[in-house]
Amino acid sequence: MKNKLEFLGFIFFVKIFKIIPYNWAEWILKKLFIFGGYYLGIRKNTAEKNLKMVFPNISAKRRKEILKSMYAHLGITTAETYLASFSKLLVKVNFEGKENIERALASQKGAIIATGHFGSWELAGRAMARHWNVAVVIKKQRNTYFNDYTNKIRAEQGIRIIYKKRALRNIIKSLRSNYLVCLLTDQNARKSGVRLDFLGKPASVFIGAAKISIRTGAPVIPAVAMRKEDGSHVFRYEKPLYPDEFKKTDDDIKKYTLIINKTLEKYIKKYPEQWFWVHRRWRGVDKARK
Repeated sequence: MKNKLEFLGFIFFVKIFKIIPYNWAEWILKKLFIFGGYYLGIRKNTAEKNLKMVFPNISAKRRKEILKSMYAHLGITTAETYLASFSKLLVKVNFEGKENIERALASQKGAIIATGHFGSWELAGRAMARHWNVAVVIKKQRNTYFNDYTNKIRAEQGIRIIYKKRALRNIIKSLRSNYLVCLLTDQNARKSGVRLDFLGKPASVFIGAAKISIRTGAPVIPAVAMRKEDGSHVFRYEKPLYPDEFKKTDDDIKKYTLIINKTLEKYIKKYPEQWFWVHRRWRGVDKARK
């Protein structure tokens, strides 16, 4: 009942926001997220703590700018996901490095898109599905109504959904069908992960992208979705990483994982306001395997 009431409240607000012009709705959501996040303090302490740890030398003023920009960015991303016309959003999308995807898929082993909660990551997956076969690995949300509603939006563009729990079989099946399999590699893996550095600090890191790449021969393409100041998007795909040099040993899997994550770290450092700082990324690192 609680889940149903939460979802009905969400749908009510979606319908209200869809009545007004989209630009107004986006502006309102942006301001609401800034108010709720920065001024009411929803996850603010976590985000601020993370920023201080990763960027100890930035000023309080700069930290404030990043936090407010991050909350604004999350508000816009929410509007794009649930309110915007997808066809109108596509006009603002630019792909960089499409040739890297084509090169990787030419081997007919599929490819793993290693990305994170950066930029408009939901839009990136839906836009990619217009050009290639795409599967995304996700964690099932607590609220099943909200989970199904969001997955319906993804499925409308042809995205194949793979739930993280017992995902390996479906990931391998998708790769064998020459799919792009998208993995969000920036989450806290807790006891399921390995202790490695992320943004210069010990964290529990998922090593699935490296392990699956070595096992299947599928290349890994580090990728990011970036929002530009004019409201357009750049989805950038780096050169494919091939597993040929790595063996199925713990050390090689760790080395490969660090290489994969370096690209995302580079963009987070360059555009910190576009990353999901409210995530408790470094908590419980002592529970990770060494």
